[in-house]
Amino acid sequence: MSSQRDLLDQLTAEHRAVEVLFGEMAGLPLGDPQRKEFLDEASRALVRHAAAEERHLHPLVRRLPNGDELIERDRADHSTIEALLGALRACSVESQDFNRLVAQLDERTTRHMSAEEAQIFPALRETVNPTELLALGDEVRSTEAAEPAVPRPQPPSALPPDDLRPPQRSLRERVRGFFNS
Repeated sequence: MSSQRDLLDQLTAEHRAVEVLFGEMAGLPLGDPQRKEFLDEASRALVRHAAAEERHLHPLVRRLPNGDELIERDRADHSTIEALLGALRACSVESQDFNRLVAQLDERTTRHMSAEEAQIFPALRETVNPTELLALGDEVRSTEAAEPAVPRPQPPSALPPDDLRPPQRSLRERVRGFFNS
């Protein structure tokens, strides 16, 4: 029973769902316990999504002329995202580390999804039979629910460098610093 959403449409819809979860998190005050709930939901979605990509998308990508390179980059992105998710599991929602890690996760995930949608998906749309994409879309929907929703353990070295700008000091802190220097 096909819902008429092929593999690429399914993965794109999952990207949009994750973006909504990050948007919901961003709309909450820092330290709000609901941010952790949204993160947990995003974590489950991202882990299942990565497993679906590795199982169903990567064999198709391998057919592309630069497929092995694209898969290598995709897997590196998945490892980085899973390392960030693992680090976040150990953080309290009230900590500054939590907020910085969420910001890094959002940035890395958005960059990953944009690259897939701009480079990989159009190339596959041109080269893969639409019937095959439709069948794989059905397969992804039926198997994703069975995927584990916990990030695979990653070595600490898999965490990306914290390249986010440091938070700005408040006006009060800047005025105090001005008069105390």
